[in-house]
Amino acid sequence: MDESTGRVFAGRAAIAHLVPSPWDRGRFVDALGEWRGRPIELMAVEADALPGVWGPVRGTPCGLWLDTVAADVIAYAAGTTDFHVDQIIAHEAGHMVLDHDAGADGLTGLAELLPDVDLATIRRVLRRSEFADHQEDEAELFADLLLSSTSRWRASRPMRSFWGDQ
Repeated sequence: MDESTGRVFAGRAAIAHLVPSPWDRGRFVDALGEWRGRPIELMAVEADALPGVWGPVRGTPCGLWLDTVAADVIAYAAGTTDFHVDQIIAHEAGHMVLDHDAGADGLTGLAELLPDVDLATIRRVLRRSEFADHQEDEAELFADLLLSSTSRWRASRPMRSFWGDQ
């Protein structure tokens, strides 16, 4: 196993006890925030605002982690499926647990997207969009591993409507 994969497995093991079964997004976010010693805020943002956040070269993010002075903020596109929101949250949790760092540069567009967040309080920002670097690869693997043990307890809205609420 290479060093990067080992870090991901170790990070997943470190918080395995925080993952509720059956899956409950709110309980997980609260437990992760307590483990980190700071609150985690979830923020749905209008998807049409997301393309301008990074500019045309970097792609459209579907999730952002903002490490602010007071809290961690996970922003995701409003209107996406619950299943996808969970994947975004798990991915951004991966950035947190693995202590990824992208700095506070590249904040263009964030004031418009997140008007309630004081940009001066942001210490670092990472996004879930393209997976071109090792931190994005690690965070996505972390999310897949984190949610793999809960997948049978998670059902997307389309699957519930197909099978009925069970």
